[in-house]
Amino acid sequence: MSAQPDTAATSGSSPRPRWHRHGFNRPLSWELILRITPRLPRFVLVPLHHATTLVCMACMPRERAAARRNLERVTGARGLSALRLRYRLFLNFSRFMVTYAEMLDRGAGALEERLIDESDTEGTIRSLLAEGRGLILATMHMGQWDLGLRLLERFDVPVHVVMLTEDEREVRRYAEAARAWKRLEVHQMGRSPLLAVQLAAALNRGEVVAVQIDRPVGPNVMRVELFGATTTLPTGPAILGLVTGAPVLPVFVLFDRGKSFRLVFLQPLRFERGAEPAGKPRLEHAMRRLVEVMEEIVSRHPDQWFSFYDVWE
Repeated sequence: MSAQPDTAATSGSSPRPRWHRHGFNRPLSWELILRITPRLPRFVLVPLHHATTLVCMACMPRERAAARRNLERVTGARGLSALRLRYRLFLNFSRFMVTYAEMLDRGAGALEERLIDESDTEGTIRSLLAEGRGLILATMHMGQWDLGLRLLERFDVPVHVVMLTEDEREVRRYAEAARAWKRLEVHQMGRSPLLAVQLAAALNRGEVVAVQIDRPVGPNVMRVELFGATTTLPTGPAILGLVTGAPVLPVFVLFDRGKSFRLVFLQPLRFERGAEPAGKPRLEHAMRRLVEVMEEIVSRHPDQWFSFYDVWE
């Protein structure tokens, strides 16, 4: 695996977003999901999931084609195997959306009884926070990441979430309401030139910063080799770890069988502390470590990585 600075990282320009926008992401769609699905019995909801999946696959040819190319790169699957894998990806995204209805209707706490923690994630997080350097939670567009944010409420520590929301206000308010709690603060990328300083200060206070490591947004990006081909990833999580010395914990809330969720984390990453500009060997090494995280978790759960755009150029 190799990593090198993208031209966007050095010139200050932002790479053009490559993910698609479609007409299904509108208030009417959210209202139908949130108002109807919590009231349906399971024997109706399950076939409805499958019917919705088929409709979305039929009506989203660009997303369907991009998913095929991405999954082939990750798994090598073709033919009927690739079609089944692609179908499960769209089906899991349907589960992702319905979970918002459950979070708003019952609250995230009610979903914890369906959560399987395979490796004492809570104990690991408390141990890392006790070190006093804060904690960077690295996740991806996998499983139900907003449910993961709500589960952090149990630690009673301020949590800062970094994200880019391109949707209109009347659309994004649904997800915002599902994830919201009193000690959670959402930072929109590109809104403040001092965002990195604010996040570093939060880590120095022993707080939590949650970031997604799989979407190249803004000027701080790097070209890397992922699954044997070149793509671009954000360097923000690696830079924060290098500058503050905070441990980076890869953590994911994934869909399991039935209505269960599985909480999975990989080994914490620790980067040598020190301020060094992008493109130097330590940043390249940190990015390779994050690429290894992505390759491990996506290889295990390719049908839960919601990248409906061409990840590779």
